[in-house]
Amino acid sequence: MSLGDLKPTRAGTWRLLALLAGALTLLAAGCGSSADPPKGLTNAGPGLQTTQPPWKPEYAHLQQRAREMGLPPVGKETFHIHAMLHIYVNGLLSPVPALIGIEVSKRRETSLHTHDSTGIIHMETNHRFPFTLGDFFAVWGVKLGPAQLGGLTGLGGDHLHFYLDGKPLANPAAHVMHNGESIVIGYGPDNSFPHTPSTFLLYEVEHGLGGLGCSPVHKGKGGKSCQIPKPTPAEKSASKA
Repeated sequence: MSLGDLKPTRAGTWRLLALLAGALTLLAAGCGSSADPPKGLTNAGPGLQTTQPPWKPEYAHLQQRAREMGLPPVGKETFHIHAMLHIYVNGLLSPVPALIGIEVSKRRETSLHTHDSTGIIHMETNHRFPFTLGDFFAVWGVKLGPAQLGGLTGLGGDHLHFYLDGKPLANPAAHVMHNGESIVIGYGPDNSFPHTPSTFLLYEVEHGLGGLGCSPVHKGKGGKSCQIPKPTPAEKSASKA
C-alpha cells in the first residue's frame, strides 16, 4: 500500500497519521539507542555515598553491607590477593583512602579492604571468593554503577571511563577482581588521565618489599598477615563514647 492509495477521508487521514507516527517512532528509536543508559550492575546497601569525591570510608553501615554482600570473614588467609585502583577526576588523582573496610576503633576488619592510601586493594580470606569491584566500593561506602561513581555520573565523553589493564571495562561493578590487576577510573576527557599508571607498588606488596609488608609471598615463604593496626588513645576514647 502506498500513500497514494489513501483516500482523503477522515478515516484515511487518521490512517496516514498513524503510519507517519509509527515511522517516526522507529526512526527515533534507532537514532536514540546510543543515548540509552548503559546496562549493568549497580551496587547497593545502606550508607552508600552519592556525593562528589573525595570519599571517606563509611563505617556506620559497614557491617550491615558486608552481611548483605555475603562477604566471607577474615580467616587463615589461604586466599590472599591484591589489585590496584587509581581514580582520576579532571586529570587529578583522587585518593583511595587507607583503612577502607577496617574500623580500627572497634577492631573490625572485612576481608576486602585497604591498609594505606596506595590504592592497593587487599582480598584476604580462608577460601577463594569472587570479590567484585562493586563489592569494594560497597565496603568503601560509595555508589558504583555502569555510569556512576558517587556523585560522578555519565559515561564516555567528558564523563566516566573505566579501564582494566589498559583496556575498556564495561559493567565495572560486576567485575570479579583477580590478582595483579590494574583498575583505572577516570572522570573527564579520556586523554586527561593515564590508562596504564605505574603498578610498581603492587609489585612491592606482592613480594613483601618497600615496607608494604603484608603479602602472600615473601622470599619464597608464606606471607605475614595484614593485621588491624592498634587503635590510638583518641580512637579508644571515641569507641567508648
